Amino acid sequence: MTLGRKLKSLRTEHELSQPELADKIGIEQSYLSKLENDKSLPSNEVLRKILDAFHLSLSTFLKDFELGKEHGVLRQIPIVDEYFSEQETVRFAQQRVYLITSSLIIVLAVTLFYMGYSKQVFSETQFQYESQGVIFEGEPDVIFSRWMALLSPDESADRTFMANKKLEIALRVDEQMISLFEYAGQSFKQKQQGGHRHFVLKREKQIKRPINAWLQVLGVFLFSLGVMGFVIERRFFK
Repeated sequence: MTLGRKLKSLRTEHELSQPELADKIGIEQSYLSKLENDKSLPSNEVLRKILDAFHLSLSTFLKDFELGKEHGVLRQIPIVDEYFSEQETVRFAQQRVYLITSSLIIVLAVTLFYMGYSKQVFSETQFQYESQGVIFEGEPDVIFSRWMALLSPDESADRTFMANKKLEIALRVDEQMISLFEYAGQSFKQKQQGGHRHFVLKREKQIKRPINAWLQVLGVFLFSLGVMGFVIERRFFK
C-alpha cells in the first residue's frame, strides 16, 4: 500500500469528499489530490493534521505499510524517518537481548551437561568407613583390633584376666558403617559420649546418582532451547 492509497482509503472510510477533507486539514484540494495520487509527500505539519483529522497515532497510521520500497519513500518525511529510526533502535536492542539470552542458555546447558557427565560436582564414588565401637579416653585407636598386644606380660599370662578382657572387648563392639561421597582420608575420628569413634576406610564403590542423569537431560533440553532461540531470532527479526 502506498501513502496515497492509504489517505484515499481513510477518506472513503470516513465518508469525506476531497474538498471536505482538504478543508478539515487546512490545505488546498489540489494538494490533497497530489497526495492521494502519490505525486507529492506531506510535510511534518500536514501529516500531523492528517493524523488529527482521522484521530490516529503515527504508529497506527504506519502499521499497514510493509517493509520495502514504500518505507524508503515514507522516510523522506522527517517525523516518519525519526519514528522508524526509534523503532529500529528498539528492535536492535530486543534482538541483542534475544541473542545474549540464547547464548547464555547454551552456555548454561553445556555447563550442566558437563557437570552431569563428569560427575565432578555430584561424585558417584562412595567411600565406606567402618568403626568397631566407642574408644574411651586414654585408649589407643587400635584397642578393638590389637587389644591383646597392648597387655603386659603378667596380664597375658593370667588366663582369668584374659578371658574377662576378651569378654569386655566383645561386649563393647558396636560396629557402625558410614558412607561418604567425599574422601575423608584413610581414617578419621568422630567424637562420641565418653570417647570417640575411629572410622577406617574399608572400601570404595560406584553408586549411580540420578541427579547426574537429570543434569545431562536438562543440559540437552536447554541446549536445544538455546539453538531454537537462534532459529526463531533469524525469522522474527528478519
